[in-house]
Amino acid sequence: MNELAKERHNAAERILEISEEIVDLLEEAMGLVRHVGTPTEIARARGYWLANIRISLNEDHGFMGRGGCTMEDTARELMGEEEEVTDEG
Repeated sequence: MNELAKERHNAAERILEISEEIVDLLEEAMGLVRHVGTPTEIARARGYWLANIRISLNEDHGFMGRGGCTMEDTARELMGEEEEVTDEG
């Protein structure tokens, strides 16, 4: 594995770790909302910001729909074949 491929793989692994950290933080935030929020506030949080962020992370979210390109998709692409890399990005 050449240096660029190693860097891409390392970046992809870190992106997946960050995604997991975000999930943990979202669970903590929703726990706080559930603890002190009204039913309306809980429903709004779940239906808007929680859903939008979770759908953008990966396919394991429990909501209807799919993000066009999730964080996990990007990480998997970075782990792919090096020949897919171009000078354009």
